[in-house]
Order: sequence, then C-alpha cells, then structure tokens
Amino acid sequence: MTSRRLLGLAVAGVTAVATISAGASALAAPTPSHAHTNYRSSVPTVSGAPTRPASGTVTHHYSLAASAFAPDGLHDTTEDYFNLWDSSTLSNTDAGRCFNTGLSLPPNVTLKSVKIYYTAGPTEMYFEINRQDLANHTAVELVTTDTTEESTPTYTSATLNFKAADAMVNMTNYAYSAGVCPNGDTTFTGLTITYTQPAS
Repeated sequence: MTSRRLLGLAVAGVTAVATISAGASALAAPTPSHAHTNYRSSVPTVSGAPTRPASGTVTHHYSLAASAFAPDGLHDTTEDYFNLWDSSTLSNTDAGRCFNTGLSLPPNVTLKSVKIYYTAGPTEMYFEINRQDLANHTAVELVTTDTTEESTPTYTSATLNFKAADAMVNMTNYAYSAGVCPNGDTTFTGLTITYTQPAS
C-alpha cells in the first residue's frame, strides 16, 4: 500500500513538471496569433489619442459636460432650472441665474482654445473662463463671450482663443473655473479645452 502511494506521488510530480515545462515553453515562444501586442509598432493608433505634431509639442483636449456645473445662486426660487446629464443640458428660467465649475487643468500646459456647445435660442447666453489669484483674492477673465440669438432653437458651437500672455497654466498661484448663464430656450451642453505641452 505504501509503495503504491509513493509511486502515485512520483507520477503526479513528473506530470506537474511536464505541464510547467510545456507552459514555460509556450510563454517563451508566442504563436503568430500574438503578433499585435502592445509592444509592437504595428499597433493601430487609438482614436482620440493625443496628436504629436512636428513642432515638438503634444496637443490634448479636456472636456466637461454641463452636468458638472452648479448654480451660483437660486435668486427667484419660484423659477426652476434643469441640469440634465443624459444627454447633458443646462437650462434656466431665471434670467439672473448663472452656473459655475472649477477646472482641473494639468500644470504647465499652454491653453489654446475652448469650444463651447450649446443650443442657441432667442436670448443670448454668457460664458467665461477665469483665473483666480487665491492669495490676493482677485480674478482675471481669460475668455468671455455672449452667444448669438436664434429665433428657432439651434444646436451649435463656438470657439474662443486664449491670449498668449495668459495661456500658461500656473497651478501654484492660480485656480481656474468656468461660468455660464443660460436663459430661456438657450441651453448649455459642455465645453472642450484644447491645450499643448512639450513632447517628452
């Protein structure tokens, strides 16, 4: 009985070693079906990945939906507002109410432009991105606009460019935020900030 048990253990051990060896051999010599792994140059470019122009900079995009915005004041509480997130729209029936959000921008990048998406109606909508000097309790408007009016609500977009003098993001001294004041049939959907940084 003891001899049979020992013999069975020995056979099992040989089988296990053979299995491990076979597995190691398979790992050491990948089959052609693994030709497109992430370390090969033949991997297709992922759609939406940062572009790398010849100038030595990389272009990135930072997008934010309207659902990230909070009201800066309710004012007339009999007038309602709607902050929807699927698909995102920010609408408002009180002409004096605006909405704000902080922006989590990467440090030391260069701001190029911001594209805002909205539905233009018969009333204009105000939009801005500002830079807060927290230590001195002051602020600078980096971009601002009043949107165009449309008699029939029309989904559209507008692009605003940052001035070169204010384009470098400095998170040591400043904080950044965006504000929007939709009204009536004019609603806000979101924004996309384009910025660049040196290629590594």
